[in-house]
Amino acid sequence: MTIKLLIADVDGTMVTKDKVLTARTCEAVARLRASGVMFTVTSGRPPRGMAGLVAALKLTDPLAAFNGGVYVKPDLTTVLEQRTIPPDVARAAVDYLLQAGLDVWVYQGADWFLRSPEAFRVARERNNVGFDPVIIADLHRVLDAPIKLVGVSEDTALVARCEAELAMRLGTEASAARSTPYYVDVTHPEANKGMVVREAARILEIPLEQIAAIGDMSNDLPMLTTAGLGIAMGNASAEVQRFARHVTRTNDEDGFAYAVDAFILGQPPRARTRLGLPPRTRACLFGLDGVLTQTSSFHARAWKQLCDYYLVQRARASGQPFIPFDLVRDYSRYFDGKPPLEDLRAFLDSRAIALPESTVRALNDRKAAVLVELLRQERVETYEGAVRYVQAARAAGLRTAVVSPSRHCDEMLRSAGIADLFDARLDAAPPHELYLAAARALGVGSEEAVVFEDAPAGVAAARAAHFAYVIGVDRLGRPAELRRHGADVVVADPAALLEQDGTSHLALEAAH
Repeated sequence: MTIKLLIADVDGTMVTKDKVLTARTCEAVARLRASGVMFTVTSGRPPRGMAGLVAALKLTDPLAAFNGGVYVKPDLTTVLEQRTIPPDVARAAVDYLLQAGLDVWVYQGADWFLRSPEAFRVARERNNVGFDPVIIADLHRVLDAPIKLVGVSEDTALVARCEAELAMRLGTEASAARSTPYYVDVTHPEANKGMVVREAARILEIPLEQIAAIGDMSNDLPMLTTAGLGIAMGNASAEVQRFARHVTRTNDEDGFAYAVDAFILGQPPRARTRLGLPPRTRACLFGLDGVLTQTSSFHARAWKQLCDYYLVQRARASGQPFIPFDLVRDYSRYFDGKPPLEDLRAFLDSRAIALPESTVRALNDRKAAVLVELLRQERVETYEGAVRYVQAARAAGLRTAVVSPSRHCDEMLRSAGIADLFDARLDAAPPHELYLAAARALGVGSEEAVVFEDAPAGVAAARAAHFAYVIGVDRLGRPAELRRHGADVVVADPAALLEQDGTSHLALEAAH
């Protein structure tokens, strides 16, 4: 994935806890520019409060102030786009915040309005933005077209409660999100950092997958998940880190500069590695069904036998017509790639059947017995290209593991004749647990392992677990869905990553 633009949050990301823009951070931005990667920032700050950043970082691309409420050119006065809060919604939000015991700031036009210059965090904010607030007793007088409201309190638990309550009260009229533990920001619903990424893609004509974003707070989550590459700071919460592609160091450890070097500029093109993988890769983790083996038909037939048996018995007892399990439609809609038990529950829901959990589990166990019998009768077929890739990975000295949410991984591997190609085999657990357990079994960290997965849910699980690289294997003609769930690259078969006849991996990726 080639990154053409990096969008960074400011407070908690670009600057230290003491609001210092370090030399290493400035140098990292210069390296981006020298490498042809565009760079810009987004912040809850007003445009006037970003003047120091523009000068120090020599910014030339549009900036998003007020978390996307205003898009301005680097001159900070030319407005490209602006989203304000409707006056009646703003009044309701201000009244709620004041009644809850928070101080309130209003940003409208180029000014910052508040009631008391001695209130909590005002002096700090004045230092951050570089200009003084306008003191006004009645905030309702400046709610004609506010761009951002801020509820402020040193009681961080209260701020968190107000964020949740406001989000519920405002509905689709406005959004509420904490920008720091002490601030809850209220903005136009489209003034969020996810829209910052989308607007940047539109204005600069760059595909979303070629944009990277880095941040630390929950209000950064929309941009981390919208951009093709999301990076969380080391000082970010566990929730923010869980949704990011990579986690860097903290803002007091020059985490931004480290991320630029390690995740944006640090990897040579995949064409330089024979297997088409990041150079630091030490292990390959493969999903079984759909990646290595052609076992969907086994699972589909096992489910049909089980479901038809149950549906026939139910039809006889109730006098209702018997509608058989559809081998294609029902299996693809409710079972293919779905977690165990969830698939059966979804199918039963589609037939308006409610069963006790014990009965659902008993049916699932019965299906397993049917599957074992099918495996005894027939040989599991493999995907030749995938097997060839596993062999090439092992020949290159990489460790290999195979995972399957089904409890019959060993039986399928033996039936297919490929059990000896894997150093670890894990099954009967959700994908995120399986892949992490497989990495541990091989003695590698997730940042050193690559996942090959054909199911969107499996791709998303690998992405959430911060694996170094996630390869979507597209057997069903849904590459966009696999990319949307977090695949770095999508191939029809892993063998497409191998060097063949001098073809580069970059060309192979472009073809898909």
